[in-house]
Amino acid sequence: MSSRVVTLRSQRRISISAAGDPLAPRLVLLFHPTPGAGPFDPDPTITARSSVHLLAIDRPGYGASPAPSEPRTVQHEADDVAEFVRQSDDIARSSGARAFGTVGVVGWGTGGIIALSLAARHPDLVDRVAVVNTPTPRAGKAGTGAKMLPLFARSSLSIQDDDPALATRQGLGNRLDRMLGEAALQGSAGVDADRTMLTDRSWAQQLDRITANVRLIYGDDDRTTSILDGHWYRRRISASRSVRVPGQGPLTIAACWSRILDHVAPQD
Repeated sequence: MSSRVVTLRSQRRISISAAGDPLAPRLVLLFHPTPGAGPFDPDPTITARSSVHLLAIDRPGYGASPAPSEPRTVQHEADDVAEFVRQSDDIARSSGARAFGTVGVVGWGTGGIIALSLAARHPDLVDRVAVVNTPTPRAGKAGTGAKMLPLFARSSLSIQDDDPALATRQGLGNRLDRMLGEAALQGSAGVDADRTMLTDRSWAQQLDRITANVRLIYGDDDRTTSILDGHWYRRRISASRSVRVPGQGPLTIAACWSRILDHVAPQD
């Protein structure tokens, strides 16, 4: 289950799962693909030595985040996350603890769309972003993940049992299965909410507002996206660079986790 459920000042509730060092000065937010929820860490060994506090935030209908009572947009999800970060910083300051300040953000698949919207709408909160195998809104591609049947199996993410990342990264399969199990706790509610969310593509019109340093990472062997998606985003985001990863597919996020954390949480 998720580590805790947070009630925002707006009275909406979101479930949060934590990994890494809770006392680390650097906060990194992780946004799941469709479907996905709960405490997913692409590589706990790398996370542990990177001195980051990693928080995964469940979208409505996933994990313990209540399903939405009305349609939600990408911007709604981004604004909820911004409210959570600001609320957490206020609590930290009032208690004498260290506030996080700006944060790093990682988005996998559909989660990358939320990450980019957060950076666009709240540039004061986000200084570094990495998105991995994230589709563009062209020709309905942003809805690719949401159109799949909510099987909540690895195949829902186009992951094959013989994916080399599963053999070379200890425990990755178990962590994926747990993430998919958390995503299924409310049945298809999360997938349905994602599908509705992605029909509105207005979030993409705000990409030019992003001031954060952005990496757009794509595995050559991913079946749903390609480096062309990265180039599309790069043309719209000033401080961005697209990165092609040969020989990697749906699990590019695990294969490149060290590089991703080096970008979103650089060590001074």
